[in-house]
Amino acid sequence: MSRALWIAGPGRAELRDVAEASGEVVVETAFSGISRGTEALVFAGRVPEAERGRMRCPFQEGDFPFPVKYGYAAVGRAVEGPEGLRGRDVFVLHPHQDRFAAPAATCVPLPAGVPPGRAVLAANMETALNVVWDAGVGPCDRVAVVGAG
Repeated sequence: MSRALWIAGPGRAELRDVAEASGEVVVETAFSGISRGTEALVFAGRVPEAERGRMRCPFQEGDFPFPVKYGYAAVGRAVEGPEGLRGRDVFVLHPHQDRFAAPAATCVPLPAGVPPGRAVLAANMETALNVVWDAGVGPCDRVAVVGAG
């Protein structure tokens, strides 16, 4: 039996047993990143109604505000799957769960030399890259980064 973190009410989370993972790739989670900003909003049940569709994450179960299985930064070992992934550490945009199944196309193998504990920050890197693209920042531009999540 696998276990997943569900946000059950304002400021209340619980571990729930979920069906054993089976699918294209089965991942045993080693690290699961928590976003200080986004997930604090979800945990408090304060996701604005107008943003609920946009804030859905891959493999999310349930709906805002509650109950919801949320999260999008998991790193673990692919214990089952195609030869190119099996036995490798992978990053997956998946909610907080100790073992899960995902399509191979969603499992990103970690580059050589990148520790799994650091790779879990890939979701944050994606956010930073999108900000740069959206802002149109170019080489030698000065920028200020402000925020807490």
